[in-house]
Amino acid sequence: MAEEDDIISTLPDAILCHILSFLHTKQSFATTILSKRWKNLYLSLPVLHFKAAITDQTAYVRFINFVYSALLSRDPAFPIKTFYLDFTFHNHEILSPHSPVEIITKWVKFVTQRGVEYIDLYAELEDGAFGFTELPISSLSCNTLVVLNLLCFSLEEAFSPIALPSLKTLHLENVSFPKLRDFMLFLSGCPILEDLFIFNVLFDSEESLTCDEWKTFCLTNLTRADIDCFRNHFPLKAVHNVVSLRLPIDQVNCRSDFIPTFHNLTQLELVYLNYSWHFLLQVLKLSPKLQELKIDQAGLNKDFWTRKDDKENWVDPDSVPQCLSLHLRTCILFNFLGLQGELLLAKYILKNARVLQTMKIRNVGQTNIKRLISSYPRDSTMCKVTIYQRSKVSSSSSVLAAI
Repeated sequence: MAEEDDIISTLPDAILCHILSFLHTKQSFATTILSKRWKNLYLSLPVLHFKAAITDQTAYVRFINFVYSALLSRDPAFPIKTFYLDFTFHNHEILSPHSPVEIITKWVKFVTQRGVEYIDLYAELEDGAFGFTELPISSLSCNTLVVLNLLCFSLEEAFSPIALPSLKTLHLENVSFPKLRDFMLFLSGCPILEDLFIFNVLFDSEESLTCDEWKTFCLTNLTRADIDCFRNHFPLKAVHNVVSLRLPIDQVNCRSDFIPTFHNLTQLELVYLNYSWHFLLQVLKLSPKLQELKIDQAGLNKDFWTRKDDKENWVDPDSVPQCLSLHLRTCILFNFLGLQGELLLAKYILKNARVLQTMKIRNVGQTNIKRLISSYPRDSTMCKVTIYQRSKVSSSSSVLAAI
């Protein structure tokens, strides 16, 4: 029987590079022993993906040398489109004398000068000896970068303004800035940003939000924002053009002067609402095109599951918000205890939402809300109400009723 053809070797270089791009760089490097053709492919891969969990100094030095070798041996004619770095180290003592701050900064600067479009960085020390890995803000400036994901970094003042003229997606999780001003200047360097996710973004010093620069600043191209700055202020004016917004709030942010008019907002999720009815009504009033509303009452306070009242009384507004009378189609209420204010909210929405199609209630409280909800008048003939009974301990849930 004749030897079968090597089908893979007959594929064009572009397809082989695409296949290798799904591997970690260490794995794709191993293909260089196959033939000269495979060695050349490795040098032109558009994706570099480095991942390591360092437990001793020898492994640390070996990993650093490998990354440097992979970067410096590349064919300069081929840009680096994607750069992943997933880097955990278990003991800060193994890092000496090679500082991860200087090394990672050099790597980032290298790829930003070679047409990179996607950067995903994660570097964390797991023994808790010190905080986030430091990274100069200015090292991230790049004309070609489209997506930037940062996890567990402290962005340090350099200070020349950052420039990210092509950035469309920004994901910041467990990231700290020296000041709120540095964070705002970072955002101002992203003029065409479309998608923003921030979780636990911290500032070393507090600043007032009354400065004129915070009042007027706006990310004009932004369409989606997921903002979880539970411990800090965030100027919502900067994201008032969004179509989709997820917003965990706290008592500090429950102020009517904190909320801008969301002219384009159609999808809204409020987390940790904690029965702040006045805040909710102001948001509805200032979101005239809202079509989908999700509300999660559960706050971080430990007494949520045992509370007996709403504290803040529900009061029907003098006029019905435009979004309720014209646009709201879906309403989902999570962690529903069946308290007086929650019931009045559900009743108010059913009574005034003319085009409502779906109301879902994830009930974790009293079990007789089917009878209560079914008695409420509905302005929409299309509306279907579904109630789920969910255990406070288990994540499992079952449909209690569709009425």
